[in-house]
Amino acid sequence: MKQLKRVLTAAFVILDIILITGGYDEHSKMYRWIGHPLATGMTDIAHIIGGVNGIGWAIIIITAILRLILLPFFLNQQVNTTINQIKMQTLKPEIDKLQALTRKAGTTQEQQQASMAMMSLYRENEVSVIGGISFLTMAMQLPIFSGLYSAILHAPALKGAAFLGFNLGSPQIVFAIAAGIIYLIQAWLAMQHMPEEQKKTSAMMMFISPVMIFVFAMIASGAIGLYFVVGGLFALIQTLIQHYQRPGLEKRVAREFKIKKTADDLMKESVKAKATTDDNDQKIQQSDENQNKKQRNAGKQQR
Repeated sequence: MKQLKRVLTAAFVILDIILITGGYDEHSKMYRWIGHPLATGMTDIAHIIGGVNGIGWAIIIITAILRLILLPFFLNQQVNTTINQIKMQTLKPEIDKLQALTRKAGTTQEQQQASMAMMSLYRENEVSVIGGISFLTMAMQLPIFSGLYSAILHAPALKGAAFLGFNLGSPQIVFAIAAGIIYLIQAWLAMQHMPEEQKKTSAMMMFISPVMIFVFAMIASGAIGLYFVVGGLFALIQTLIQHYQRPGLEKRVAREFKIKKTADDLMKESVKAKATTDDNDQKIQQSDENQNKKQRNAGKQQR
């Protein structure tokens, strides 16, 4: 299963590179391979719905379908990320010990020992340094959402189209404000379970995204703004699910996760391993010296 996941991740990364390097215009691979089929589907849905608001509902439906297809992958990643965060919080006293040893280290060798012990702490206790992030999920969503963006950007049916009285071909401040507020709430909710120290360092980054989305929606077409609103609602729903899952996951980790090796255990092993290595090096050096003596004595006897 892991091998299949690696192959799929590599395949999607290669596809992402091919698509993104080609740009987003109407002649790009992104639009021809993904955007155009989505734009055709969007137009067909708009014709089925009919009316002046048809294309707007088509954007909402297409975005919702793609989000629902990817939702299980996102939720699985959220569970893994949350479990990893809780494990990291449990390991924090041990991590703090090793970080203190690294700062107090008087030699490069002692720093290396503490760093190796830190890596072993994560490995032995099965905690991911990258936070449980799935590169497959990240690589998989990029061509889908980028293709949808290019479809909305270039769909012929959007020319002169409107939704609830808003022109989808020109920027709409209402959609921009709605998207910014939704992503702002989502960012605030995502920070609620962060440790205080992490909140201080992550707050700026968490709130930059809503501001960027607001600015981009302000200068893009109303169709893109509508796409951001729908995408933001799904992101908010995912974060709400994560919020209510958290207590259950904390109980699960408390029940199942046991620290297998502490910082003290790993430092003792590191010191012991260093002593063994030094002893072996000394024996090898002594053996080489004895061999050299034998060779010199044999040369004297020959003379």
